[in-house]
Amino acid sequence: MKNRIATWLPIAALSLIFCKPALAQPDTVRIGAFVNDVYDINLAEKSFSAQFWVWFNYRDSTLHPLETLEIPNAKEVDYSLEFSEEKNGICWAGKKVTAQIKKDWDIRRFPFDAQRLTIELEESDKDIESMVYVADSLNTRLDEHLIISNWQIERFEITSGGKKYATTYGDPGLADSSAYPHASITLFITRKSWGLFFSLFTGMYVAFFISTLVFFIDPIDVDPRFGLSVGGLFAAVGNKYIVDSILPQSTTFTLVDKLHILTYVSMLLCIIFSVISLRIWKNGNPKKSARFDRRMYFTITSVYILINVLLIYSASVGG
Repeated sequence: MKNRIATWLPIAALSLIFCKPALAQPDTVRIGAFVNDVYDINLAEKSFSAQFWVWFNYRDSTLHPLETLEIPNAKEVDYSLEFSEEKNGICWAGKKVTAQIKKDWDIRRFPFDAQRLTIELEESDKDIESMVYVADSLNTRLDEHLIISNWQIERFEITSGGKKYATTYGDPGLADSSAYPHASITLFITRKSWGLFFSLFTGMYVAFFISTLVFFIDPIDVDPRFGLSVGGLFAAVGNKYIVDSILPQSTTFTLVDKLHILTYVSMLLCIIFSVISLRIWKNGNPKKSARFDRRMYFTITSVYILINVLLIYSASVGG
């Protein structure tokens, strides 16, 4: 007996060294959503609201992904109509979600912008070593009656994976980071632009073209000649404040900034050339002053229109 034990002990030791146990596979949870509504798109507040159903399919009844679901990019969340049942050996759980979602808008091309509305769904308890999300792309859809005012929905998708964090949240079993099951519902939308564009910028263009009329006033009529340009400049500045009131603060140089700065510079040139024309007139050359005015009118107006067309075309095609 002792001999047998002595014979098997080395074999058992070698087995422990070279035959490591297989790692447990993480549980697979299928996640899907049905978006009923998207509304309250608010650029100034950097947010939008959405109402949708979210559901899970999984086999391990000890899991509770519905209870540990988190929406990391939400400002406010309200859950309702929660359900959970088992069908054909598969657990099916879901609930209705109404959420206000944070969104950092890209306004560089406003009002010709295209945006991505993303709703993030994440497991808050088990990491990706224990659980993984698989997107239910077949059943994840938009309500066919969903319309977003002033926007065109281009496409819609759900993706799944893991989201990594540069912390272990104090878990002694992890080294320097952690990762959790993560899914994203994304709507790709483009703005119906032209109506809004003319609504916002008509005042600015009217102010500019009124300012160019100074070239048809004799330079010696100082009050109307300079008053028209200064009044137009103030009107353009007021228009900029109105447009900025509906946009979030941004450090990027947007189409709105480009168009208004172009208008300011053009109006300033109208004032500068008016001073030059007045000087020519007072030097005893009224005919030369008139020719100068006509040339400056056509030059400023033509260059202004050309640059506007280039800027607007570039923004409208996504440049």
